[in-house]
Amino acid sequence: MKLIEINGKIIRKDPKYYLQDVLELPDYDSSYEKLEEFLENLEEETEIHIINTGCMTNTLLDLFISISSKSDKLTVYVED
Repeated sequence: MKLIEINGKIIRKDPKYYLQDVLELPDYDSSYEKLEEFLENLEEETEIHIINTGCMTNTLLDLFISISSKSDKLTVYVED
């Protein structure tokens, strides 16, 4: 299982490159559609812990939560 921590404070400063790095997203263009597609197609079980969510956009946080509710491979924990 892959464990990932996402920090809302860092996303606020540099969302594209931070998410590309932490999620190991190839060719990420900052679009929600591309992020959603990537998360829906995870091959490895992945657990994401999100901290400092007050610094994130609600849309991005909702995207992670929504995908995790539909996916067998993704579990998201909000830790604030």
